[in-house]
Amino acid sequence: MTSRPTLVFGKFGSAALSRIAEAAEQAVCEATHLESIDEALGWLEAHEAPAVVCRTDDAEQLVVRTRSLSRFSRLPVLAVSDTMNDLSFATAYSWGADDVVPAESVRPLMLRLRALPKQAPPPPQETRGPALVAEADRTRRAAVARVLRNAGFAVSFAANAEDTLKFARDPKLTLIVASTELVPELPAFVAEARADQRQVRVVLSCPPRQMKTERAGVSGTDGVTITDGFAAPENVLFAANELLTVDRSSGRASARVAHGTAVAFRAAGRELDEHGFTYNVSERGLYVRTLAAPEDDETWLELCPPRLDRRVRLVGRVAWRRPFGYNETATVPPGFGVEIVDGAKRDLALWSEGYRQLLESVG
Repeated sequence: MTSRPTLVFGKFGSAALSRIAEAAEQAVCEATHLESIDEALGWLEAHEAPAVVCRTDDAEQLVVRTRSLSRFSRLPVLAVSDTMNDLSFATAYSWGADDVVPAESVRPLMLRLRALPKQAPPPPQETRGPALVAEADRTRRAAVARVLRNAGFAVSFAANAEDTLKFARDPKLTLIVASTELVPELPAFVAEARADQRQVRVVLSCPPRQMKTERAGVSGTDGVTITDGFAAPENVLFAANELLTVDRSSGRASARVAHGTAVAFRAAGRELDEHGFTYNVSERGLYVRTLAAPEDDETWLELCPPRLDRRVRLVGRVAWRRPFGYNETATVPPGFGVEIVDGAKRDLALWSEGYRQLLESVG
């Protein structure tokens, strides 16, 4: 079997590079290490790489530049981190990484490289209509655009308030994702965007401390929601899907709420944990972002419930898995959905309490 050329980018020590090379070899990949952005871009142009492996703290510029090119919008990026906590995942996701792996281990990276598609991805198909991304920050703009483009939207951009209002009037738009920094008068902006009676959906991003105030400003306005502007770009897709889905109940006993926190998981009875990051939660379940979903259905999970700082251990049943792929109809990033089926009585109670606090806080 021919090894697939894989780019390793950034300033790694010799021990870390050795572990990465070992993981790549076990996944039938051949690692090429580069530290220059221009050299890395040139290398990517000349090779059909299955992934880029990089550090969490020095890859942002490379990823933003590659994401601005349609050819690389679906290129998987795996971030290597010295720590596996909320900040590690949030930082990596903010500039476009697809997963985070610990620096000291070989197995997590090997599993993720093995899970990636063997063939180069086809270009995204624009099946869900035009979407406007209005965001002043270039990194955030590129990351959100990549998520929406891969989900089937035809994406256009605005980088200042004047262009945001101008482009929002386009009657063909299906979705507007805008930072509240560029739309200070929210009700007036929504009214202007819907001047021709169309019901374009609007996702507004703002700093967490402002969410309660901004949400009150659009309370009662159908097809508009507020999201955390510092959360993973995939949360924008979650919000958009909730707005664009006619029937959002789907028989669920409790609502799904976007929420991100680090989670350790392992197939029941296994020895080693993997690490992922929650995407959404409900009172009896959660979705975990990862490229290494467990193969067994019964899974043990350890994480902090929303709004609480005490970790709990839960037993879950994997209800479904989504591998890394290129399906425009996908409504979640790669990972797995879990139904909570067991756990210590105290831990189950804490999970329910944390979920209720989260639900109350987001309305």
